Amino acid sequence: MNANEIKTGGEVVRSRNQYFVQFMSIISGYVLAINVGAHLAWTSPALPYLTSESTKFYLTNNQGAWIASINSVSSIFGSVTNSLLVNRIGHRFTILIFSASDLISWILINFADNYSFLLIARIVAGFSMGGSFAFLPIYIGEVTGKKIRGRFLAVDRICINLGVFFITSLGAFFSYETMNLAMIFVAFLAICTFPLTSETPYYYLMKGREEEAIKTLMKLSRVTRSEIIMADIERMKKAMERQDPKNSSIQELFKDRGSRKALIIMLLTYFVYAFSGALSIQAYAQGLFKQSDSSLAPEYSAMILTGVQIFSGLPSTQLIDYWGRRPVYVFSGIASAIGLGTVALYFFLKEFLETNVSSVSWLPLFGLVLYQFMCNFGILTIPTVLVGEIFSVKVKRTAVMIGAVFLAIFLFTSKIMTPLLNDALGIYTTLWIFSSVCLLGPLVIVYIIPETKGSNLEEVLTLLGGVKEKKRTNVPCQLKIQKI
Repeated sequence: MNANEIKTGGEVVRSRNQYFVQFMSIISGYVLAINVGAHLAWTSPALPYLTSESTKFYLTNNQGAWIASINSVSSIFGSVTNSLLVNRIGHRFTILIFSASDLISWILINFADNYSFLLIARIVAGFSMGGSFAFLPIYIGEVTGKKIRGRFLAVDRICINLGVFFITSLGAFFSYETMNLAMIFVAFLAICTFPLTSETPYYYLMKGREEEAIKTLMKLSRVTRSEIIMADIERMKKAMERQDPKNSSIQELFKDRGSRKALIIMLLTYFVYAFSGALSIQAYAQGLFKQSDSSLAPEYSAMILTGVQIFSGLPSTQLIDYWGRRPVYVFSGIASAIGLGTVALYFFLKEFLETNVSSVSWLPLFGLVLYQFMCNFGILTIPTVLVGEIFSVKVKRTAVMIGAVFLAIFLFTSKIMTPLLNDALGIYTTLWIFSSVCLLGPLVIVYIIPETKGSNLEEVLTLLGGVKEKKRTNVPCQLKIQKI
C-alpha cells in the first residue's frame, strides 16, 4: 500500500500513519541500537586517553586489547538471555530489561577507576549490547509490513552507525568523562521511550491470546474493523500450525530443511560481517590514522570515517527494497574490497618497501571512507535484514541465539587478532585479509541466498524450503492492507 488514501468499508487508512505507528513502536529499540554502536566504537577515543600519561589509571597495550574485545565475549550471555526472556515475558519487557542494563553499563564505565573495574563495566556493556543486537531484527520483522520491512531493518544499522559517530565526535571535542556522561543520558532515553513499545501479534498468537493479537495488529495497521486484518491473523496462525509441536525449537531448527539453510546463511553472513574488519577498524581507528602520518588529527579522521557510515545506510534503506538483497550485497562486497585494498597497498609501500608516500598521505582516509561507506551499504546491513526475514517464529529466537554466539566468537577473534597481526606481520597484511573476505564472502553467499524482497515471512520460508513460490494473484481492493 502506498501513501495514498485507500477506502476500506467506509474507513480511510493512511499508510503513512501506519508506518509512523510501527516506527514509534520500534523507537526504544533504535535508541538501544545507538548504544550498541557507541559500545563498539568507544575504545577508539577512549584507548588513546587510557594509554596516555594524562589518564588517572594507565592501561598497557595488551590490557587495551582486552578492553576492546571483551564485550564481544560477554555479548553471548546477552543474546542467550534475550532468547529466554522474549518467549516468557514478551518483547516489551525484554527491551526494558536491556535498556536498564545499558544504563548500568555506562554508569559503571563512567565511575571505573582501575583496569579491573573497567573490564567489569565492559562485560556488562557486552551483555546489553548482545541482547539489544539480537532483539531488534526479530522485533522489527514481526511488527512491520513486508513492503517496508527491509527499510526498517536497515534503519537499525543506521542507528548503530549513528552511535559510532556520536561517540567518536564526543571523544574528539570533549573530555573522557563528559563523553561517558553523555552516553548515560542516551541510555536513559531508551527507558523514557519504552511506553511507546508495542507487543507483536506473533507473540500473542504463540501464547494463545488471539484477541490481543487482533487488537495489536489493528493498532499497527491503523484500522478500526477487525475483519480487515483477519486474513493476516489466519495466515500467521497457519504458519505456526505447520510447525511440528512435538519438536522443540532447536530440533525444528536442525530437522527442517529451510531452517537449516537459513541457519547456514546467517552464520556465513555473520562471518563476513566480522571478518570484513569494519568493527575492528572502528575499535582502533584513531591508532590506525596516527600510524598513517596523515596531516589531519587522528580524532578528526576517525570522526569523518564514522560520520560517513550514517549516510551510507540511507541509500541502502531504499535500494534494499528496490534492487533486492542480493545485488546490494555483492556490490557492497566488491566496492569495500577495492577501498580497503587501496589502504593496504599504501601501508605496504610505506612500511614494507619503505617508499616515500607523503604525497598521498590522504589515501588512508579516502580509502577507509570508501570502504566504510560501502561496507555499511550492504555487508553490515544485509545480515540484520536477513535475520528478521528467514526464520519461522518457532525457531527464530533459538537461531538468533546460536548466531549471536558465533558472531561474538567471530568479532572477538577479529578484534583480538588485529593488533597481534599488525605487530607480527604488518598492518597491510591484516587489511588484505579483511579485503579478501569482503570480496569473496558475498560472491560465495549470494548463490545460496534466496531473494526475499517483497515477500512476507511465510513466502520466504517456502523459498528456503526449496519450493517454488506460486504466482501471486491480485488481491481484491477490499483487502489491500499492508501485511505484517
